[in-house]
Amino acid sequence: MRRSWSLTWTRTGAPRVLVLALPLAAVAAGVLRLAVQAALPLRPLVRELLEPVTGNFFAAYYAGILAPVVVGVLVTAALFLPVACTAFAVLHDRLRPSVRRG
Repeated sequence: MRRSWSLTWTRTGAPRVLVLALPLAAVAAGVLRLAVQAALPLRPLVRELLEPVTGNFFAAYYAGILAPVVVGVLVTAALFLPVACTAFAVLHDRLRPSVRRG
């Protein structure tokens, strides 16, 4: 952690991290929103499947509400984390001070 802090909290490091992190966060929020919207048809399906099994209308209702959100978070993580980790790894490599050999 000390090494990462020393690389990012410099005059050029902090702005570069922000320039990378803010668009990545916006894209992640957009992907999450789209994934949740695409999974909305799961609501009645989950509710209809769970209500007879549990016998509890309220549990089935709230599971139906949560199902698209859970699917959205999982899809967003699967699609977005490799891209974000790669982008930050490249940034970390570029923030490294150059090694002088002589």
